Amino acid sequence: MIRSIALLFSGMFFAFCMNPTKRNLDPNFPDVPKTWYSNEFKGLNGKAAHQQALAYEKGIVVIENKNALLPLGNLDLKSAHVSMGGNPTVFHNGLDRFISNDQLLRTSVHGHELKEWLKQSKHDVIFVSIHATNETKIDSIDATVFQELPHHSKAILCVFGDSSILSKLPTKRFDAIIWAKENHEIAQERASQVIFGGLGTTAILKTKLASLDQEFVAGTGIQTKTNGRLKFSSPEEIGIDSKKLAGIDQIAKEGIEKGAYPGCQVLVAVNDQIIWRKCYGKQSYDAKAVNVEHHDVYDIASVTKIAASTLLAMHLHTKNKFSLDKKLKEYIPEVTKNTPFGEILIRDMMAHQSGLTPFIPFYKRTVQNGTWNPAIYSETQKPGFEQQVANGLYIKNSFTDSMYAQILKSTLGPKKYEYSDLCYYFTQKILEKQIGQTQNIYLEEQIYRPMGLRHLRYLPLAHFDKSHIIPTENDQAFRKQLLHGFVHDPGAAMLGGVAGHAGVFANATDLASIMQLFLNKGKYAGMEFFSEAVCNEYTKQQFPGNKRGAGFDRPNASGGGTCDELASQQSFGHSGFTGALAWADPKKKVIFIFLSNRVNPSQDNWKIRDLSIRTRIQHVIYQALQ
Repeated sequence: MIRSIALLFSGMFFAFCMNPTKRNLDPNFPDVPKTWYSNEFKGLNGKAAHQQALAYEKGIVVIENKNALLPLGNLDLKSAHVSMGGNPTVFHNGLDRFISNDQLLRTSVHGHELKEWLKQSKHDVIFVSIHATNETKIDSIDATVFQELPHHSKAILCVFGDSSILSKLPTKRFDAIIWAKENHEIAQERASQVIFGGLGTTAILKTKLASLDQEFVAGTGIQTKTNGRLKFSSPEEIGIDSKKLAGIDQIAKEGIEKGAYPGCQVLVAVNDQIIWRKCYGKQSYDAKAVNVEHHDVYDIASVTKIAASTLLAMHLHTKNKFSLDKKLKEYIPEVTKNTPFGEILIRDMMAHQSGLTPFIPFYKRTVQNGTWNPAIYSETQKPGFEQQVANGLYIKNSFTDSMYAQILKSTLGPKKYEYSDLCYYFTQKILEKQIGQTQNIYLEEQIYRPMGLRHLRYLPLAHFDKSHIIPTENDQAFRKQLLHGFVHDPGAAMLGGVAGHAGVFANATDLASIMQLFLNKGKYAGMEFFSEAVCNEYTKQQFPGNKRGAGFDRPNASGGGTCDELASQQSFGHSGFTGALAWADPKKKVIFIFLSNRVNPSQDNWKIRDLSIRTRIQHVIYQALQ
């Protein structure tokens, strides 16, 4: 057991917010193994890992929590991490799963340099972690360093090691203090989850503990509770043998081996805990392609309908700014004009039974003899051609009006279930009129960033390094290039990449948080984004004989369909043309996320469907639960 500490300032390092696309890692602190959050801890089988994790988890004590700071809720803030002593990699990576530690910069600094940095810090939260080591013991510490913690920052202290460490520290300045008895990787990982509400604490001090400037009596221990965020866990922690989920590996790899997709991300959450989070394969079939990683983002195609547009509709519905029982003409008469489209009921439209034609290939009228119409496109950005469609291709700004004119010239069919992208062209107009800005900006500022979602955005090239964006199709019919960082859907591309029906890029972890928000009935991390009543209204079946919710896909009446046959009739979600699926089951508290780029290099590859990859993986999950 580790019982000594070296608090050498030459061994200090700090991490602070700069740019989310770059990581500057000190090689002395290697990254956590990719399996860390998934199914096992290093060197242990599933059951032993669970028992050890539980022991460390139960030993974490929150001895200070001013103004109930912990767990942190709204994460639309800047953070920094100052660490002293032993290897803090697991703790730092644990923080990085939740909060915007934009650039991870690790460097050695001396005490006076750290003081100067603290004086200039503009961060909202500063994490200070002190880690025991078994190499050197030090008797004193420059306590004046902590006096430089800026008063505008919330300061959170995490001590990993013997209680004697605290006796060397002044602690009054800290808003929250967490003590874990050992500097073990599991203790670091679990403490990071305590901070953000993935798990709660109940432990208390068995004996008195004193710092340099205050005492904590025996029995001190502040109970913290989970706040709706998903816990990073393991199958064993919910009573499932990991071996029962081995079929996930087999099916995911089968899809790669048979050419259904070059790689994928798979995530499973049960009972508010992520029990399976893995990446498989490569970003593409290119010989130089790199492995898929957790922070890579996929084009989620029509999953945008629920992860962005329907989510925003529910948010505005709760604010009485949107209603399923109004007609289009009541919101956007300037768009529908004197046409039958103005009479469309929004509930009908979002359940795909308003008679809208399924799809209009808008781009075909803009391409002549295989070349772009120069009256519509420019290969450089210039006044009047600001909307980017692809690399080196910009569309005339006013062409958006032409697209809506084409919709209004289409024929409205009978009022029956027929899936159509066009309904979300109309919801986008309504929603953006109500919020007074584009929906990508509103969603990012009002929902995504507060939730702590950093890997879920429209217009990915504005937010992520291209190396972390998964490429999709080599589009030779329209854009004449490999689509990498630009939305695959041609209609969404012609709208500039922000559309109601497509355009969002995400990783499996952040998309799972959106599905968790739906399972939580609108509540997440102490915030409410829509009401329970609104959630129930949108996710239920809207009409007899039509399986759809309002925006959401649901199982067939006899079970199955887009989801596995074992999913309950209360379940809901959506699939995406690019090879994505997001599904939530409130009855069994299951979230399933599958992301792939099955359209790379061609959208004509339907092996993912023919092999039933996604529903077969779901079947493995439900069988394991049974």
